Amino acid sequence: MIALTLTALLALQAGSGTATLVSLYDQSRDSDTKETIIRHLADRHDQEATTKLIAIAKGDADTDLREAAVRVLADESSDDRTALLIELYDDQRQDVGVREWIIRRLADRGGDKPLQKLIAIAKSNDDDDLRETAIRQLGDNGGEERTRLLIELYDTMANSDLQETVIRVLGDRSDGRAWQKLETIAKSDGSSDLRDAAIRQLARRP
Repeated sequence: MIALTLTALLALQAGSGTATLVSLYDQSRDSDTKETIIRHLADRHDQEATTKLIAIAKGDADTDLREAAVRVLADESSDDRTALLIELYDDQRQDVGVREWIIRRLADRGGDKPLQKLIAIAKSNDDDDLRETAIRQLGDNGGEERTRLLIELYDTMANSDLQETVIRVLGDRSDGRAWQKLETIAKSDGSSDLRDAAIRQLARRP
């Protein structure tokens, strides 16, 4: 293993071709060396390197290496990469931490396709932590239209913990529609816990 690691590092320093890097990745048993190779593959911007990175992101047995591949693939902001991130999110083999990271990167991208995916995650039967992350990301950007989406989520959810997340997100927004919704919840929601949560947010108002 030591010999292979030294060979890999020498090859990287010498600027080896993509085929050599792919071969070294497949032969190596050292995760640090593999992560270094992933970074060098990302710098190559050719189809063979991209194909290998996608294969690692989708199927490597090591979660850390899958995440490393996902991170470098996300650095490109094209529509194709957005579609790939959504595909990787939908792959149930992905670790929850990787999927949370993908949610945050989708939120950074802007545009309709990432937005619709965040909404779909928030409405889904996915892990509650993933849904909460999507809700928080929806609240980080956008104007009144984003507030409308959050209110719609609140009104259609049956999960009180996630509804409380929406309340906290609405409390961080500055537009009047968010505050009006909080006032409505505080006055008439059927759950005393949710009424209390809305009151706490309203109490923060200057």
